Amino acid sequence: MDEKKIYKILQDWFPELHNRKLPEKDSRGEFSTFLQWIHPEKMANRYRAYLMTVVADSPFEHELEKCALLQNRGLDLLPVHTQIRERVNPLFAHYEKHKAVIGKYYNVMDQAFDIVFEEIVKLLECYNMDLLIIYAEQYHWIAVPEDAEKIEKFCKLFNKQFADLDVSIEHYALFDCSRST
Repeated sequence: MDEKKIYKILQDWFPELHNRKLPEKDSRGEFSTFLQWIHPEKMANRYRAYLMTVVADSPFEHELEKCALLQNRGLDLLPVHTQIRERVNPLFAHYEKHKAVIGKYYNVMDQAFDIVFEEIVKLLECYNMDLLIIYAEQYHWIAVPEDAEKIEKFCKLFNKQFADLDVSIEHYALFDCSRST
């Protein structure tokens, strides 16, 4: 397998990454190498990133403001942050109030992260972008231009490259069906 392909697709999506030397062939299959290669850059007084991390115990820390594609658009992200808080806080309050009935095995954080990703994908869709989520020790997300064929190819190559490391990626999408709670 040519591990270089995922890096080339990322460079195609994000031309700024052409300035970065591709990792050596023998280390391209390491997820830590991938993370190091795509790390955020500090420009002026803020970070620009193509791969954002969601803090494991706080859905309110999702690095939305670091996303280079959103920075390029000069968006006010406060409404998205507000919407996430307005949807997640009642979820936490309900869980705390009914924890004894709901049970200790219910993972409220998974539901909170779903809300975060739903709000991010709604924002991205307004600008013809899609959301990719990487499942590793932490959740990571990438905003990419809409291109179903390229996204599918990237996800397939990524999953193949990091399968042995228990790291995977998915193209996140909203579903029109209602949820039961």
